[in-house]
Amino acid sequence: MSDARRVLAQAAALVALSVLVGAAVHFPLVGRFARGEFRETFFQVSDYPGIRLIALAEAEDLWAGGTAVVLDARAEGFYGQGHVPGARNLPADASGFDVPAAILEVPKDRTFVLYCEGGDCQSSLALAKRLHEAGFRDVRVFTGGWSEWRAAGLPEEKVDAPE
Repeated sequence: MSDARRVLAQAAALVALSVLVGAAVHFPLVGRFARGEFRETFFQVSDYPGIRLIALAEAEDLWAGGTAVVLDARAEGFYGQGHVPGARNLPADASGFDVPAAILEVPKDRTFVLYCEGGDCQSSLALAKRLHEAGFRDVRVFTGGWSEWRAAGLPEEKVDAPE
């Protein structure tokens, strides 16, 4: 066996071993993927051409410009503890998102910026899909979410709890 073949065989063995160890260590995650739990996490750009994923700088610029509709897809309690100033709260419930009439009356060409907690939170992407299905064509999902906004020290507002 030549040296090149031996190196190639060893590399293939290392890759196979890495895949097996990774699957064993993350077995619960592999199981969730096999059950289709992450199907809502992904979207085909061809199916949702009006949805874009954006970073903090673009989210901040759109918010500061004041022309975008900012929607917080987190639960009401989290929204009350702090949110992007001027953001409307549109959380999911067990049945998903129903887009309120007040949002449906917004012109379809208006820019929307959506966020949730950030990280692995998928509420904003689910809301983006609903808005796109309702006819909105400029829907941007701020992937860093509330956690990145807050970590950057950007402005926030809170809802006072009733006494």
